[in-house]
Amino acid sequence: MIITWPRMQNVLLGISAFLMVTLFWSEMCYGYDAEGMRYSIKFTEHIQFLVFTFITASLAIAAIFYRKQYILQVRVCIINMLILLGYQIWLMVAFFQLKSAYTFTVYTLFPFVCIILHFLAIRYSWRDATDVIARDFHRKMGKSLKK
Repeated sequence: MIITWPRMQNVLLGISAFLMVTLFWSEMCYGYDAEGMRYSIKFTEHIQFLVFTFITASLAIAAIFYRKQYILQVRVCIINMLILLGYQIWLMVAFFQLKSAYTFTVYTLFPFVCIILHFLAIRYSWRDATDVIARDFHRKMGKSLKK
């Protein structure tokens, strides 16, 4: 099955999935010890961040495959947005716990960026769903007027 990218929501969900997949290889934060040696913490070193990253990336990829089932795509995006919000809150809690010893990277903002991308994808997907409903309504109305 070949995936095409004719709809904007699929492009936005693809970008979101790409951002979440990059977290598997990214540093969450880094710091320096007394001798000046750099040490870092990756997202995959903490099981809760690994699970959140895997779930949100999987849901973003799954939402791409629901490109013809617009309402289901919207529901998957809403669920993913809620999980991403929890993920971002957890990262903020970690930030306030570790901010004295570590410097956080820009990768910790990726869940927030993905929330925005999912919101935009929901808007595009909902617009396509209403277009399909309106087209079906006009088609049915045209047939009933001809009788």
